[in-house]
Amino acid sequence: MINDIKGFIENEQLLEPQSKVLVAVSGGVDSMVLAWLLNQLAFDIGIAHANFQLRGTESDTDELFTRRFAQNLNLPFYSKKFDTTGKAKSEGISTQMAARRLRYRWFEELRTIHHYQAIATAHHADDVLETLLLNLTRGTGISGLHGIFPRKDFLVRPLLFATKQQIVEFAQSQKLDWREDQSNQSDYYQRNLIRNQVVPLLKQINPNLTTTTMNTVEILRSVERQYHKSLAQLREQFMIHQDQTVMIPKLEIEHMSAPLLYDLIQGFGFNLKQCRSLLQDAFQQSGKMFFSSSHVLNVDRDQIIIAPIPGGVVELVIEGFGNGVRLLGNQNWQLTEYQADGYKIKSDRWVVALDMEKVTFPLKVRRWTAGDRFRPLGMTGFKKISDFLIDNKIPMHSKTDVQVLLSKGRIAWLVGHRIDDRFKITANTDRVLEILVTNTK
Repeated sequence: MINDIKGFIENEQLLEPQSKVLVAVSGGVDSMVLAWLLNQLAFDIGIAHANFQLRGTESDTDELFTRRFAQNLNLPFYSKKFDTTGKAKSEGISTQMAARRLRYRWFEELRTIHHYQAIATAHHADDVLETLLLNLTRGTGISGLHGIFPRKDFLVRPLLFATKQQIVEFAQSQKLDWREDQSNQSDYYQRNLIRNQVVPLLKQINPNLTTTTMNTVEILRSVERQYHKSLAQLREQFMIHQDQTVMIPKLEIEHMSAPLLYDLIQGFGFNLKQCRSLLQDAFQQSGKMFFSSSHVLNVDRDQIIIAPIPGGVVELVIEGFGNGVRLLGNQNWQLTEYQADGYKIKSDRWVVALDMEKVTFPLKVRRWTAGDRFRPLGMTGFKKISDFLIDNKIPMHSKTDVQVLLSKGRIAWLVGHRIDDRFKITANTDRVLEILVTNTK
C-alpha cells in the first residue's frame, strides 16, 4: 500500500515531498494507517486528535491512545476537548454536523499557527460510496454526485484510492493497533444506516460496488467540469452586469430547464422551486418578484433583473407604546395615542391611524416578502402584496424598499400605501394609535 498511496499522492498532486502535513487521527484504523503511511514516506507530519466527549471514558482513552502513538514516533501532538452536544443544541444542528464544524475549524487554526501546508484526513473509497448514496437519498444536483474530492483547498485525502477492507487488511499485516468506535455499529446516524444496512444489500447485487462507484464518480467529475465550463460561457454570453445589478433577456431563458436556470443564478441564493415558478411566470406576468436571502429578482417586460436587497437596518421591533420615537435606518417612527372623539384622519400617506384596541404589541416593521397577503382598506378579501404593488403601478426599483407593519403576525399597514381593513378606525373605536414615518436624510 505504500507504493499505492505514493502514486496516488503524485497523480493527484496532493503533497510535495517536503510538505508539512497535519494528520487528523481519531484512533480508528483508517486514520492510524494514514498517519503510519505518511510517516513511512518521510513527510513532516503532526498528529491532531479531536476529543468530542461523546462516549465518556472511551473518548478519553482514544485521546490517550493517539497521544502515545505520536510520542512513540516522536511526532508533534495536538488534542482538544469539545462540548459537541452543547454546540449541537445551541446551533440547532445534528451532533455529527457539530463535530464536523468544530474539528475543521480547529484543524485550520492549527494549520495556520504551526505553518502546515496541508491537513490530511483518512477518507477512503467506501466514504465516497456512502456520500453518494446519502446525497441521492436526500436529493441532489450534479455537484452532489462527485463524491469526495482528493483535494479541496488545504484538505487532502491520500487514502481515497483504498477500500475499507484493504485498509483493515493492511493494518493487520503490519500489526498496527487501532481503536474501535462502537458508535459506528449503531444505525442512529444516517451515514451509519447506509453503511450497515443499505450498502451490504447493494453489494449482494454487485460485490464490486465500491470499485464501480469510484469509476462512476470519475466519469461524473469529468462531466461536472465540462458542465461548469458551459455555465461560465452562458453567464458570459447572457448576463448583462451594471454595477451590482444583473440582467438576463427573457428570450435567453425561454427554453431553459429549471435545473439549468437554478445553476445559472445559484450564486444569488434562489432555489429550484423559485426557478420553476419563474419560468412559468416570466412570460405571463411582468412585475413578478422573487426573493432570496440576499437578492431580489424582478420579472420585467423583456428581461429578468437581479439586484442585491438594499443593506442597512431591515427590521424594527416596537416592544411597547412608550418613548414615542423609534429609528429604523433613515426613518423616524413616531407613535402617538389619541382619543377617537374628535380625531381627524390625516391625508398624508406616511401617517396612519389604527384602532388601538385592535393592535397588539410588540409591533414589527420589515420589508415585505413574497407570499405576504393583507386585506386592503375597503376590501373584504385578501390580496397578495406583490399583486397590489403591480395593480398600483409601483415602480420596479421602489418595490424592494416597501415595508409592512405587523401586529401579532398580521399586516396592519403596507407602509406608505394602504392600511389593512381589519385595523381601521370605526364608530366603535375609543382610542387611536397614530404612526408618523419621516425620513431623516
